[in-house]
Amino acid sequence: MPQNAGDPDERARRLPFAFSHLDPAVRRDVVYLEASDTASSFGILYRPPNHEPKTVVYLMHPRGEFTRHYVVPPLTDRGYAVFGHNSRYLNTDVHMIHERLLFDIAAGIRYLKQAGFERIILLGNSGGGSLLGFYQSQASRKPSQRLTSAPGGEPVDLSEEIMPEGDLYIAVAAHLGEGRFILNVLDPSVTNESDPTSYDPEWDMYNPANGYVPYPAESRYDRGWLAQYRQRQVARNKRLDAIAHEWIDEQNYFRGQLRDPGYNGLPDATRGLITRHARLSRYMVIYRTLANPNYLDLTLDPSNRPTGSIFSPADPVLGNYGPGGLARLMTPGAWLSTWSGLSSQADLPDTITHVAIPTLIVFADGDCDIFPSEQRELMEKSGAADKTLKELPWADHYLNPVGKTGREMKDPRERLIDMIVPWIQERIGEP
Repeated sequence: MPQNAGDPDERARRLPFAFSHLDPAVRRDVVYLEASDTASSFGILYRPPNHEPKTVVYLMHPRGEFTRHYVVPPLTDRGYAVFGHNSRYLNTDVHMIHERLLFDIAAGIRYLKQAGFERIILLGNSGGGSLLGFYQSQASRKPSQRLTSAPGGEPVDLSEEIMPEGDLYIAVAAHLGEGRFILNVLDPSVTNESDPTSYDPEWDMYNPANGYVPYPAESRYDRGWLAQYRQRQVARNKRLDAIAHEWIDEQNYFRGQLRDPGYNGLPDATRGLITRHARLSRYMVIYRTLANPNYLDLTLDPSNRPTGSIFSPADPVLGNYGPGGLARLMTPGAWLSTWSGLSSQADLPDTITHVAIPTLIVFADGDCDIFPSEQRELMEKSGAADKTLKELPWADHYLNPVGKTGREMKDPRERLIDMIVPWIQERIGEP
């Protein structure tokens, strides 16, 4: 065990979004919630000492632990309440139906309204940016215009849900949605989804013949080659979607046979075959999901980022082939709903067009996995009349300093608070 393993600061450093210190006078309430579809979730409501704010900052990530988010101490110091809410899918997305997450958020915001908060600030960090944009885009619609199903056909009826809207929307180091993210990192050189070592060397970004230079040196990729590379990433996404739909259709067919009036009259062997196929839950194993040329060619979408990815501690080629990996094990419905760049309905460039409340987008320009053009796209497509894009220089995805310049500046997390608090106060006043 490391020498300081029991130290709270050391533990917090190993949790990328966590704070290490909190004023003991800050009031903390552990809140257990049941969504309208009966799923459970929990969160922690932080309130400043000796003050009853009317404004609360709401946080959720699709699967990340956000009850100890780093914005809690500085925001409670400034008089705000903060609700860090963990979803029903905490630490797993194997069967994450993104649409069902909206039931959890609705339950959380209803609780906050019932607790007396008058203003709700939706603060979407990382994957929480697209999630809360998805929620607000549905909450702002007439109930009859809301979604009633997920991409895999699962019934998820939001038309009957009470969905209080947020008053402000802030996206911090937010990607375009898990689907759009995976579309940029799918390895298009895979030729056989059943063989994780299969590859076409012509479309392998880790092939020196295509411009690859081992990490941490910079690679250089030809722009014409890159354009076709991106097209082949889309083609692989389509292939994975087709597998998901095939397996869903197969199960639906046999479920229909199971309900058919003639089922009981079939031979035992036939009924057994139908039952097994109807009950079978298939899983997609998706390999090689860390292959974005932007990781190694810093002339692509230039920023202050270093080479590499937050998902691989060394050369991204190791993360592309090694254990773990994004979307590695998924049910077909979860793939379509959460990680498919072509099917997911939680696509932030689409949903943000329906987010009309004042919007602040904060881009950490040392982020290895989120890029300037994506933030400009969000700004352009935002449906808010009052919208602002701000840059946080020399900060990585978790708002740690990047390089010597970053270490010489004020802590990025403090700079974030200095940036967002005046923006909030200009729009809704004191907490």
